[in-house]
Order: sequence, then structure tokens, then C-alpha cells
Amino acid sequence: MTLRTFLATVVAGAALAATGMAPAVAETAAPHTPAANCYVDSNGTLHCANGASDLRSEPYFRAPVVSRLNTTYSYFSCWTSGDPHSGGNDIWYYTDGDDGGHGFLPAQRVFTPQDPMPGMYHC
Repeated sequence: MTLRTFLATVVAGAALAATGMAPAVAETAAPHTPAANCYVDSNGTLHCANGASDLRSEPYFRAPVVSRLNTTYSYFSCWTSGDPHSGGNDIWYYTDGDDGGHGFLPAQRVFTPQDPMPGMYHC
């Protein structure tokens, strides 16, 4: 490596560090994913990370919103089929909202490794 190439590399690295952007580096360990924290207990209840979402009275986007799920790790009592969603399927999960109501949210908002999760009850 010539001195000019070395200095160019150092300057480029310093510029990236100053902007908070780092060059891509291959990871040797598997990345942590929310799905790694999902499990179905012996009662058929799913425990899993999720995104905040409105809960609907039925598994359809046109159904009224009956509650809100704000927490990022929740339990889900059962699953059913409903409207297709951007998660690539028509699975919806049923849970209790954070404001006392309960309802369905599309599986795209529950970070499962597969839908429906094996061992869960069908609603």
C-alpha cells in the first residue's frame, strides 16, 4: 500500500466516523431478531415481540378499532384467518389491549418466525 492510498483510507475512515456512518462489516455471529424471543407455552398462548397496533373487533381492516396495543412484548391467545396483509398471509392474532379492550391485529405486527405459530389455538 502506498502512502497516498494509506492516507486516503485514513481520511475516508475519519470522514465516515465523523458522520456517524460506518462501513459495512460482515458479522460472524447470527444477528439478534425479535422472533428469537417468541414461544408458545403449554396453554397454547404465544409470547412474542410486537409492534404497536390498533386492535380490531374482527380480523378485518374494515372492523372497528376496539383497543390499542402499545407494549413491545405481549401474549396472544389464539390466531385466525382474516384480511390479507403486507406480512404475506391472512393470519391475525387475538390479544388484550393496553387500555382494557381486546381484539385482533394482523400477523405482520407480531414478530414471529412463522404464522401461525405451531402449538397455538385457532380462535
